Amino acid sequence: MSTALRMTPWVALAVAVVLTITATAASLFWGSRTIEPSTVTSVLLRVPGILMGQDSGASAEMDTAVVLARIPRTLTAIVVGAALAVAGAGMQGISRNPLGDPGLLGLSAGAAAGVVLGLGWLGIHTSWQIAVAALAGSTLAALLVFGISQAGGGAPTPIGLTLSGAAVNAGFVAVTSAVVLTNQAVLERFRYWNVGSASRSETTDLLTTAPLIALGILLVLLGASGLNAMALGDELAHGLGVNLGLQRTAVFVGVVILAGAATAVAGPIAFVGLLIPHAIRRIVGGDYRWIITLSLLLGPSLLLIADTLGRVVAPPQEIYVGITTVVLGVPVLLVLLRRRKGMAL
Repeated sequence: MSTALRMTPWVALAVAVVLTITATAASLFWGSRTIEPSTVTSVLLRVPGILMGQDSGASAEMDTAVVLARIPRTLTAIVVGAALAVAGAGMQGISRNPLGDPGLLGLSAGAAAGVVLGLGWLGIHTSWQIAVAALAGSTLAALLVFGISQAGGGAPTPIGLTLSGAAVNAGFVAVTSAVVLTNQAVLERFRYWNVGSASRSETTDLLTTAPLIALGILLVLLGASGLNAMALGDELAHGLGVNLGLQRTAVFVGVVILAGAATAVAGPIAFVGLLIPHAIRRIVGGDYRWIITLSLLLGPSLLLIADTLGRVVAPPQEIYVGITTVVLGVPVLLVLLRRRKGMAL
C-alpha cells in the first residue's frame, strides 16, 4: 500500500470528523441561491423557535425559506450517505470482494424494481409504502444473488457473487424498464424518482426511514469482527470460533435494509458504497471495525459535497446528486486502482 495514503485509524477519524463538519456547513451555507452567511446563521439559530411555532412568520421570508429547505436535504445526504457507505462496507466484507457494492450486486436495482412494481400494481404513494416496496425488492435481489452464487454448492465466492449480481442487476433493470415503458403514469412518477437526489425527501420521509437505517447500521457494526475473520477464510474463521452463519446473516440483513431504505429516500445513488469503503481500506488497512466506523462519516461527506457542488456549478439549475457522485467518484477510484496496480506484489 502506498505510504502516501496511509494514516493511523485515529488520525483518519479526526480528518473524517473535520471533513464531515465542513461538508455539512457547506451544504447549509451554499446553494443555487446566494445568501449572506450572517443570514444563514441567524435562520439556523431561529430553527427551534420556528419548529415550536414561536416564529411563524419567518418561513415566509424568501431567504429564510431557502435555508429551511436546505436543512432536510442536508440531513438526507447525511443519512443516505452513511447508509450507502456502510452497506458497501458490509457487502464487500461478506462477499470478500473489495469492489463489492449494493449497486453492482443488484440490491439497488431490486429496490428500484420494487418501487416501480408498487407504483404500477399496488398504487403506493406514501413514504412508508415506498420504503416497504424498496426493502422487499432489495431483499429479493439479495436472496437471488446469494442463491445463484451457491447453486453449485459451497459458500459463495467473490467471483460467483459478482457474476450473479451482474445477472440479477440486469434482470431487475429489465423488469423496471418493461413496467415504465408500458405504463405512462408510472413513467411520469418514476423518472422523477429514478435519478438520485437529496432534495425530494421531506422530514416525514426521514422519520420513516431513519429507524430502519439505524437498525441496518447496527447490524453491520455488530458483524464487523466477524467480517475480519471472514477475510481470513471460512476454515480459519471456524477455527477461531466465529459463528459464520450468524455473522453473515446479521450483516446480510443489515446491508439489505440499508440499500432498500436509502433507495426509498433518495432514489438510486451509485458509487458511494463502492468508493468509500475501498478508499478507507487503502488508507487505514483492512480492519472492518475501522472501515465501517469511517464509512459512517465519509459516506455523508461525499454525498454532502456532491450535492453542494450540484447546486452551485450551474445556478439556478441543479445537477442531481446521483450524477455528481459518479463525476466525483470515478476519477478517485481510478487513481486508487492505478496506485494499487503500480504496487510491487
